[in-house]
Amino acid sequence: MAHWFDLGDVAVVPLIEDDRLLIEPGEFFPGLEPDLDDWYAREPWFDRAAGKLVFVIQSFLVCSADEVLVVDACVGAGKDRRRAEFDQLPDRWMQQFLATGLRPSDVDAVVFTHLHTDHVGAATAQLEPVFPDAPHFVVEEEFRYWSSEAGGEAMRRTGDYLADSVLPIERAGQLRFVAPDAAVGKHASLVPAAGHTPGNVCVRVRGSAGTVLLAGDTMHHGVQVRHPELSTRYCVDPEEAARVRSRLLAEELGSVLLPTHFPAPSAGRVRRGQAGYGFEFAADLLRTGQFRYRDWLA
Repeated sequence: MAHWFDLGDVAVVPLIEDDRLLIEPGEFFPGLEPDLDDWYAREPWFDRAAGKLVFVIQSFLVCSADEVLVVDACVGAGKDRRRAEFDQLPDRWMQQFLATGLRPSDVDAVVFTHLHTDHVGAATAQLEPVFPDAPHFVVEEEFRYWSSEAGGEAMRRTGDYLADSVLPIERAGQLRFVAPDAAVGKHASLVPAAGHTPGNVCVRVRGSAGTVLLAGDTMHHGVQVRHPELSTRYCVDPEEAARVRSRLLAEELGSVLLPTHFPAPSAGRVRRGQAGYGFEFAADLLRTGQFRYRDWLA
């Protein structure tokens, strides 16, 4: 289902590369045995027949009358990846981008919440930046980590996506280091969230009719809303990631969060109940149908 989020003078548009990636609970969360009576172990969060967690691979456009931002860039097309679901993908991401009526030259900036393989790939094609006129913002500590020996070791499970999806941007002079609380657009600013990775950030988007926190990978699945202490096996600092997540859930209680990998429509509000936190999808901001930039401007 095509959809987007209406913030008045700002639109947040998901670009979905995979709308239902199924993953064994123990792969992401070692030792996890889902409580099948809890909300996170039901649709759309959990596939009972397969016994697997449901994830989405997506990134976002932040559109206003005078600015277009790309926040993250999924896996990307035609890239060698060790995970079968990511290897040599067709170019669904760019097809969705072009369906908005935008062209790569319309993008004013690209923002990387962090430099994992499923957040950077579509920013390059054939070792060249896809967005020729756009600075690409990232926290310096994030880039330095993935360029280090420790980062290289961590990339062994995925393939060296830095070489084909990030370093070409640096060579082109388009990589820009920013503070983890920097303004990155007229309607967007970063929120520090290190833990999942050393320079991980969220992106707060403010419009005339609402605010959304693009929460990135501070939480991957609803089970982490229900159990904030639960970090993934892929977190560089699991304890800090859990602290950041717990703080975020408490501080943003009732606000609209849009975590990258939550099942569609992904955006919702955290609610506190007797059994802990729950998550309600934000139907009030949701608009269905294909977003077309020129029509929306008109």
